[in-house]
Amino acid sequence: MRAIFTALLPVLASTNAALADCESNDAALEGAARFEISGDLAYDKSTDLTWQRCSVGQRFDGSVGSCVGTTSKFTFEEAQTIGTGGWRTPTLEEYGTIVARYCRDPAIDLTVFPGTISENYWSSIFTNPMTWYFSTRGGSPNPTYYTSMKYAVRLVKTGR
Repeated sequence: MRAIFTALLPVLASTNAALADCESNDAALEGAARFEISGDLAYDKSTDLTWQRCSVGQRFDGSVGSCVGTTSKFTFEEAQTIGTGGWRTPTLEEYGTIVARYCRDPAIDLTVFPGTISENYWSSIFTNPMTWYFSTRGGSPNPTYYTSMKYAVRLVKTGR
């Protein structure tokens, strides 16, 4: 029995890592209703921001309705240069608008942002001598001196 459990442990751990613990309540319904979903994009009607539903490195697979692939990791400097065509690394305030307080680990609504796992995401904020990242684990901003750390990025743009 112990051998079976030991063999299944990596599978169980990876399955749980991909699922947020979200409450099913009015706040959850209202949170998801803010967004107009169109394939790999989520337009937030309350902030006039369009988000890429997948982290950089992943791609949206419409046949399964989720982001697939591996999330890419970047240094702070790299994260500031990957957006093109109006896409950019979000501010802390912008990240704060997609926090789903009704979800935890990650604190992101996976119906809007499928395939998101608990990661640190770079923001565009630099306040000398610190840079800031956003943790989807608890939905909070955090400072760091280490711009060489490699974190995930989710891109955003203003408007549609």
